[in-house]
Amino acid sequence: MVKKIYLLLLLTGIVHSAISQLASTDDRQKAIETWRNMRVGLFVHWGPSAGLGTPESHSHARKSALNPHGSVPADEYDQLYRKFNPIHYDPDAWLKLAYSAGMRYSVFVAKHHDGFCMFDTKATDYNIMATPYQRDVAKLFAEACQRQGLALGWQFSPKDWKHPDFNTENHDRYNAYYLQLLDELSANYGPISVMWFDGVEPIGKDKWKDVPAKAAEMMYSRHPNLLVGTHGAMKEDFISFEIAVGPFDRQKPWETAEGINPSGWIFNKPMPAFPFRDLLRTMIYTISRDGNYLLDVGPMPDGTLYPPDAERLGDFAAFMKTNAEAVHGTRGGPYRDGAWGGSTCKGNSVYLFISDEVGTKLSLPALPAKVLKASSLDGHALRLKTTKKTFTLEFPDRKNGQKFHFSCVKLDLDQAAYDLPILEGQPNLLANAEAKVSSIKETNDVLYGIKGLFDHKAETAWETPRTDTLCTLEFDLGKRSLLSALSLAEKGQIENWNHGVNIRLKIKKNQSDTWQQILQHNGAIGSPPILSFKPQTARFVKIEIRKRPSFELQIAELRLFGSIK
Repeated sequence: MVKKIYLLLLLTGIVHSAISQLASTDDRQKAIETWRNMRVGLFVHWGPSAGLGTPESHSHARKSALNPHGSVPADEYDQLYRKFNPIHYDPDAWLKLAYSAGMRYSVFVAKHHDGFCMFDTKATDYNIMATPYQRDVAKLFAEACQRQGLALGWQFSPKDWKHPDFNTENHDRYNAYYLQLLDELSANYGPISVMWFDGVEPIGKDKWKDVPAKAAEMMYSRHPNLLVGTHGAMKEDFISFEIAVGPFDRQKPWETAEGINPSGWIFNKPMPAFPFRDLLRTMIYTISRDGNYLLDVGPMPDGTLYPPDAERLGDFAAFMKTNAEAVHGTRGGPYRDGAWGGSTCKGNSVYLFISDEVGTKLSLPALPAKVLKASSLDGHALRLKTTKKTFTLEFPDRKNGQKFHFSCVKLDLDQAAYDLPILEGQPNLLANAEAKVSSIKETNDVLYGIKGLFDHKAETAWETPRTDTLCTLEFDLGKRSLLSALSLAEKGQIENWNHGVNIRLKIKKNQSDTWQQILQHNGAIGSPPILSFKPQTARFVKIEIRKRPSFELQIAELRLFGSIK
């Protein structure tokens, strides 16, 4: 009898565990669907170092290997909060503008690497309540999110360049402090949709121990619909790319985050915002590849938005008035993007974001569905011509009063658009070319070889040894072809990823010719998502990527396009 009771209890426990796990899985899937539907979010970096003229946290010169390049003495940096008094702080004004700009969720930096807490905490006096302002700006922000209709998210840095126990023999004490902060942040501010972390490196598992797992369990138990991002040493629900667009990926949820101006994530000094065209392009290529777009704004020390940044949000608001239906609630595809633009879909509709570089006509492969109607969301004239293999859109008055850099065409179909096969909107000239590479990580062609560039899987990539500083690919296209644009995307940004690489594209018409460089780009891979250049004719193509030996190269997608005109 005892054995039967024990067996019954054991089976009950197993079933309960399975049901709990299933419920958790269901919660994750619902949360992911909700997050994807929102598509665009607001990132906010703000704090005592705003207006300092240097980057947030990274200018903190703590005397250790954690931040060897800091320019502001620690004693000076750690006292900045004593002057932080944002008397004009109005989160409702921020979020009202953000909502009109198409943003449906937010990520507010609650604690960055400098250790300052932008929320009321009992764990340390180094927090917002010790400033002259003496009000919980995070609480005010969370309440405004509910009023203005944006889901709430936090960014929280595991690193801490002020705490005396961080990365020392007493790191266990920091672990307890870290968990206390997360406990307060997850308990005191209402529903949380996103938890965005910002790197545990260079601290290893020997010091973090089981803290990330405990943190995840605590947060999920309070917020079943929470999504956790990368860089927190816990299993992530979505991947984040900084200032770069990832590869097309409908499987793993992902997001691209970028700043609204070149000053860095936080407002450090007045400078022009990025051109609206550049920001809009990043958003369109991100959602076309099935990612979310998170745009960062750094408010000024007095609590107001920097006017050029607010102007850019106004630009997005104007764009969304016409095109919001092609953004919210959509998925990427069914066309892969190209130099022409990209596509999204929902229900029985496909939306084509068409670059103004296309001109007055665009031809794409025909969809395996009947197009019932084609219309331009901005109201401009549109003509549609179809054949069995292609359909052509003509924009006879596009140059007359065109307001946006991308116009959107809606195709109404006779079936669900998401279920259609993924099509190449523009042929990749490298897909079937003869190729060779300079090296492969661990000489393992199966896991890290060149096939990872063309298998349409975001989780595979051509990877090189970390120590390689010059990585090259050479292609024979088989015949001379017209070239006009190059696109690269990373597999996914790792803890020690690097913003800076140097990319050079070289060509030649004949094998015996000397290589001619036609493109050079410095920056992150995937920023911008399409590298355009003056059309050139060539048969042989060489791509050189120069990098530092501190990170692996992981290219998941490589495409070369012909002319779009």
